[in-house]
Parts: sequence; C-alpha cells; structure tokens
Amino acid sequence: MTQSVVDFDIEFRNVVKTFGSVRAVNGISFQIPKGSFYSFLGPSGCGKTSSLRLIGGFEQPDGGEIYIAGESVAQIPSYQRHVNMVFQYYALFPHMNVARNVGYGLRQQRPKLLPDEIDKRVKDALALVRLSGYENRRSWELSGGQQQRVALARALINKPTVLLLDEPLAALDRKLRKDMQIELKTLQREVGITFVFVTHDQEEALSMSDRIAVMRDGKIVQEGSPTELYNHPVDRYVAGFIGQSNFIPGEVVEVGERVTVRTPLGVMLSAPGSKDAKPLVEKAKAVVAVRPERIGLWREGEAGGQSGFKGRVSQVTFLGDQTEYHVETEEVGHLLVKLSSGNAGFGGGDSVVAYWNQTAGLALLDD
Repeated sequence: MTQSVVDFDIEFRNVVKTFGSVRAVNGISFQIPKGSFYSFLGPSGCGKTSSLRLIGGFEQPDGGEIYIAGESVAQIPSYQRHVNMVFQYYALFPHMNVARNVGYGLRQQRPKLLPDEIDKRVKDALALVRLSGYENRRSWELSGGQQQRVALARALINKPTVLLLDEPLAALDRKLRKDMQIELKTLQREVGITFVFVTHDQEEALSMSDRIAVMRDGKIVQEGSPTELYNHPVDRYVAGFIGQSNFIPGEVVEVGERVTVRTPLGVMLSAPGSKDAKPLVEKAKAVVAVRPERIGLWREGEAGGQSGFKGRVSQVTFLGDQTEYHVETEEVGHLLVKLSSGNAGFGGGDSVVAYWNQTAGLALLDD
C-alpha cells in the first residue's frame, strides 16, 4: 500500500451505491486525513448518509474501493471494522443504566475483559464526556445533551479508528445544539480520533469541520475547508448551501481579469470569478453572488457620492448582534442585507442606497 493511502483514515475510490434505479452514491472519490473532523453536507437524498453507512459497513458498495487506515474493507462486515457510530436518536438501551450502556461494547469483546477493567474504562469514558457520577442514572433521567454524551462515551470506549456521527444534534434545541457543537469539536481534539459527521445544517458544518464535502445527487460538488467553500464556491448551488447569498442573474458579456454580467434590465455588473469554479464564457448564464454581510446601506441623499442601487426597505428583522434588511431595488431586484446592529437604524419604508465594493461579489455559473 502506498504512503498516500496510509496517511488517510478513510479513502473512497470511485465508489458507487445503488438502491433499485437510484444511484445514491455516484462514483465519488475523497480522502479523510487522520485525526480530522470531516463533514458531509447536503439536503435530504444527496447521498451523505449512504456514504456514512458505506464507511460503517452497514451497506456494501456496488462499485469502487473503500479503505480504512490503508486497508481495503471490501465485504468486511460492520462489526469487524475499526469504526463506531453515533445515531441521530442515540439508541441507548432503556433497561440499562448509564454505566452498562457505556460498557456494552466492552462486555461483547472476546476474550472477556475483567470486570475491574471494564469499570475503569467506563469511568474514564464518562469523565471524558463530563458525566462522572452519572453511572447509575437511566436514559429517561437524562437531558437530550446528556443522552448524546452517553452515546458518545459508548462509541469512544472501544477506541475506534473512526467515529461516525449521523446528524447527532438534530433532536436538540437550538441553544443546546450550539453548546454541543463546541463540545464535540473540543472532544474530537482531545481524543485525536477522526470524526465523520453528516448534517444538512451548514452552520454545524462550518463551525466544527476541518473539511466539508458538499453533496448533490450522489456526487461531491465541492470539497474544502469552511473558509474555502464560503469564499470560493464553485457554483450557485454551493454558494447557496454554504451561508446566504444574493444571486443577481444575467448573461456573461466579457471575460478577463473580471467577469462582466449583464442583467435582464441591462445593468452591467463586474465581479471576479471563483478561483475553483469552471471558467465562464461569453453568453453563458451566470449570477453575481454577493453575501448579505458584504452589502452596505446609505440613506438616499446621504450616500456622499457612493454609487449603488436605489431601493426601499421592505422588512427589518432584529437578530441580536445583527439586523437583517430586505431591500427592494428596481435595478437588481430583491437584496438581503445584514448589518451590525450597532450600525443599523433603518426602518421599514426607508429609501436607501445599497452598495458593495468590487471584490465583494463573485461571478458564478447559474446552474
């Protein structure tokens, strides 16, 4: 096996998985470095959970090769792979207390471990997830966040090469979900195990991941760090799934260092192309994508010579540290604008000028 393989805990080579006439995983290839936090991100039916199940051995590929820690796992069943999985609803045993839930995997090992060794490892695992003293609790006596930690301790106690997480935060309320995002990332750094995470929530993926694979129709559309995906999406789909964007449609009229796009109303917009995207050509359908936080607002008549697009505020939403404005313009249509609440102060019906600098937008293929 080559050195390039063993540097990665997971590698897919042209992997295909079909269910009837549907290609859930359509010839994807990727590598997950050791000790990283890697996320599959996409809508329902994009292939992210199928990819996770292929790693875990719950499904077998119809084509291609899968490697775990440099070894092919073709036809190797899930219980013989060095992976463990945390499910969305934790799958705790209700008739067992916390200690017995966490130690379940150890009790299945052959040759059998001594009871004292199991007790010690259970206590160490619970300390790792900050649940020391909860050994005798039952699952129904725990909060959602505590149940998730028990599921994590049960998965980590066997010291897997890879931990698989199938939308484990989906059942939690918003505040607890954000707290657990921080805890999961911290835990992954402490144990040094590769985490593979599945989510449809781009905020979760951005806040925790070292690398993200954005999926669509069984394929990986783009893979990269959160910063790369946010700042350099390859197309409209990725730009819309990673964060929020305003998309101003048009037709490419000139391609050079910058791309010039003519909107249906004849407005000429100039923006750089994304460095990772397919090159745009003249007459191609395109969009100029502008993030809401990169747009500024002036009151009409107070723009001080700043050029932009005149509009009217149609809706204001206070979000705490930010205020969100919906602005209707004649030239480029509806714009979503996010300003720091300290710099806000516009109201519904106000006449404004929306503007952004020349590097704020991206010209992308309109798919």
